Amino acid sequence: MPRGKYAPPRFPADLVGIERWQTWLDAVARHEICVVRAPAGYGKTAFSATLFARARSMGWSAGWVSLDREDNEPSAVGHLFEAVRLARGAPAEDSVNALSAAPASVATLAGALAERIEACERPLLLVLDDIDHLTDPHAVEVLDQLLRHPPAQLRLVLTGRDIPAVRLVAAKGRGMLLRMGRTDIGLTDEEVRAYLRAAGAALAPRGGAKLNGLLRGWPLGLRLAAQQPDRIEGGDWSALITQIASCLAPLWEGQHAGICEFLARSSIAPQLNEELVQLLGEEDRGILILGDLNAQGAFVERSDDRNCWYHVHPVVRAAFRQLLDQWEPERAAELHLVTGRYYETQGLIAEAIDQFLSAGADADAARLIANAALPMLGLGEIERLAAWIEALPAERVSENGALVLARSWLAVLTADTNSETAIAALNAIGETAEARTIGLLHGGYILDQPERVVEEGDQLLAIPQQLPRFAAAMIRAFVATGAQSRGLFGLVYDVVRPLRLRAAAAGMDLPLALATRARAAAARAQGQLAEAERVLHDGRRILERPGLAGALIDAALARSSYERDDLSEAAALATRALPWLESSCFQDAIVQAFQINIRVAAALARTDEAATLIDRAELIAFERDWTPLKAMCVVERARLRLPPTIDPEAVVAVADEDAAVHDPLSAPGRAFALLSEMRAYEAIANGDRPRLTIVAERLLRLASNADDAELRATATLLDILPQLSGRCDKMVELEIVRFLNHAATAGFRRTIVDILDVTGVRAVQNFCSEAYSSGSFLALLKLAEPSRRNPALEGAYSAAPGEAFSFLTEREIEILSALNAGESNKEIARTLQLAPETVKWHLKNVMRKLRANSREEAVQNASTLGLTLIETAARD
Repeated sequence: MPRGKYAPPRFPADLVGIERWQTWLDAVARHEICVVRAPAGYGKTAFSATLFARARSMGWSAGWVSLDREDNEPSAVGHLFEAVRLARGAPAEDSVNALSAAPASVATLAGALAERIEACERPLLLVLDDIDHLTDPHAVEVLDQLLRHPPAQLRLVLTGRDIPAVRLVAAKGRGMLLRMGRTDIGLTDEEVRAYLRAAGAALAPRGGAKLNGLLRGWPLGLRLAAQQPDRIEGGDWSALITQIASCLAPLWEGQHAGICEFLARSSIAPQLNEELVQLLGEEDRGILILGDLNAQGAFVERSDDRNCWYHVHPVVRAAFRQLLDQWEPERAAELHLVTGRYYETQGLIAEAIDQFLSAGADADAARLIANAALPMLGLGEIERLAAWIEALPAERVSENGALVLARSWLAVLTADTNSETAIAALNAIGETAEARTIGLLHGGYILDQPERVVEEGDQLLAIPQQLPRFAAAMIRAFVATGAQSRGLFGLVYDVVRPLRLRAAAAGMDLPLALATRARAAAARAQGQLAEAERVLHDGRRILERPGLAGALIDAALARSSYERDDLSEAAALATRALPWLESSCFQDAIVQAFQINIRVAAALARTDEAATLIDRAELIAFERDWTPLKAMCVVERARLRLPPTIDPEAVVAVADEDAAVHDPLSAPGRAFALLSEMRAYEAIANGDRPRLTIVAERLLRLASNADDAELRATATLLDILPQLSGRCDKMVELEIVRFLNHAATAGFRRTIVDILDVTGVRAVQNFCSEAYSSGSFLALLKLAEPSRRNPALEGAYSAAPGEAFSFLTEREIEILSALNAGESNKEIARTLQLAPETVKWHLKNVMRKLRANSREEAVQNASTLGLTLIETAARD
């Protein structure tokens, strides 16, 4: 038997998704059986091969069998024995030959196989690839018998397109079974973009998500797409769909007669059941065809949440839709109309709207969109709603008050430059109260004048019954954000409480997502980072579907993950949020998502990716004239040592800084909070200590006005940067170190390290960072990234050993440990083998650096710095 029968194939050179696939081994380890079922080309074999390699690297035994249709004979059982033998590394004599000398019963073979598996001292992963090819009753019964009471070491992985013949009902009932499908092993949007980027097609996140909406993570389809990068990048998928249709043609050969005609007619419907199939002109056999294709894993899936409904893969539907346009072009509109009316009776309103628009039934579509608009706005589903209204004739929208209202809200929420026109149209039909509210939010979000919104919003909320519920909720969320920015934390909780009470019944919506961000930001500003993350996770749990509301929370969660140094989770959250946020009016969330994506890319040495993200952010900043977003771009360019493209003076001029810090809610105030890093960078580069002091003092005033612990920590750190790098002989006050220690232990670790990175600060040569406890501020100096420092900032100010006297040498730390143990000078000299005069000299330096007047005070102050002193027992 060829060796390839018992070994997985080599990975394709262009394989993506391996890192994510490897993480599935933990889930496989918790189940005795894992069934991986997906259509052709989804990478089932590559996924299993990844598990195989991962298991071996973790010290497991691993066996493999690639099954063929020719294996359907009783001797196929021998393949199982051989795979187990190879996995164990047992000699060739340990095979099934002895059992084959005389006919062996199923029980005997299953028992012998179990004995060999139990002989393994380690877990054994056994992969049976293409298990649906195995239908021989004898071989299947042996597997059934083995799985009734599987050996403790065995983890069995079965892969195939079709439902395996092995009986798995009992295993499922006992919690032994893990089922995986295309949604688990298919490629993510980011993996699709990474693959195409390597092929020369650079897709934006939204474009990658749209393409993957068609492919649904299908690797084979992605490889075909990569063969025509120019068309894919330009959004032309027609040639790709034609190529996919040719690729899949053999799949339909030998199927039911007329299957292609049936699939062409049903291609207009994303969901099908028996009634709809009949309405589309197919008799009873139509539902049988769908059932057979589902059983064969032929790109048809049965719905988990709706009985007797089937979904045809989008790319297959697109291919057959091309055929429908060729064969029966006049039938398409009729079929869409029939499907739309049926979907409406079934409560599938979004699907019905799509069908009516495709059929050209504008009146029906407008009627349903008008009813769905406000609930969709509430849930933050603005992209789909905007596309629907855009697809309607202008006169249909103008004659429907609900659509005029929805268009006005959409104009503001999407930061549309024509939003004032849309608001004027709403005013013209007599909706003055709602027009005033939307106009107010237009000023707050798009024009970035939040102060006026907060002032007028308080007046509106005094009589909330005069406002529609969604309008009142949006104003309430904005007022909460303003209160948080100004440090009025008690007001934040009072304002958002009605929204939280409503959420108990209605779930998460857009106003509540904004209010949740305000609550979390208030907790963060008070130094309660764990509480802030809890609030965000609680909000995330009640989200029902992806959308703008979820993106707002994801952006804030990305910041929390980044602060915890969980860069992979931070990047995943920020990347997921950006496509929704980029086309929205929520600038602060956009700043958050871009900043985290940029900094994670920079931390992973993906400088080109970070620079591209900055370019994207700059385009949005200038298109909408948003000052804080411009400030973020200035700072991130400085961090990456990229040529500046925005003059900081045009963002917040030095002469205007004093006025900017007066109100932390204002656009200049929020911009200066970001830009202060850049200003500190400039001051250090120019050796301008007075300017650095001014920047720190102004940021401290802004922090005081906002009652923001993070800004206060940043300002305090900026003020002592010269001492930390040994460029100044002024002592770092112990109270300052105590405060920064508290900030570090509260969770602002990444805030501190990022400041050290951007300003080029490094520890002096005699700094023993390992002596400081991991929770202390001074220990973070060793985490600053040297690869991104600017040598020009350091060359003229290089510190000699001992210059930064606020730090202790290793010998001085030993002296302190001796003091902590209560040793006298003579005992210290004897223990450390030093002359008594040398001990006195070191002790004098210790007392000076720690500003101590006694031995006890020196030990106490050392503890404040976060020093870990050696215990007496350890010294002995």
